[in-house]
Amino acid sequence: MRQNKAIQIMELIGLIFIFAVSGCNPYATHYRKEGFNLTQKGFASIAPTLDVYEVIELKNVKVFIVGDRKHFNYEKAAAYGSPVAGYANTKNEICLFGKRVEGRIVVNQAILGHELNHLLNFKNPKIANPDKLHEMGL
Repeated sequence: MRQNKAIQIMELIGLIFIFAVSGCNPYATHYRKEGFNLTQKGFASIAPTLDVYEVIELKNVKVFIVGDRKHFNYEKAAAYGSPVAGYANTKNEICLFGKRVEGRIVVNQAILGHELNHLLNFKNPKIANPDKLHEMGL
């Protein structure tokens, strides 16, 4: 009887291990959705501005997706221990981290959006600098 119980426990531990290493990460999905919803709520809390209509054309945008900060071409971002998770420059380039899941590359959508905002701001200063939104009370 004890041996049977030990086998069941070992099987359960094995199953947990398989799920843990298989890439199934319910937390990633939950946090991504929660972050999206909170971002949406934050944007919705700003009063509507019906007269907004801007067109910004970005030509030849390059997005560098890297797995290691050593590939960052910006010293502050490439430095070991740097908190920088992505950056944009005035040459229409964005560099950010990517991770491979089930053979496909995924990026942090919040970082990509933030850096795209920089490109828009570089092209048209009517677009708020995403690093200075707090100065606008946002």
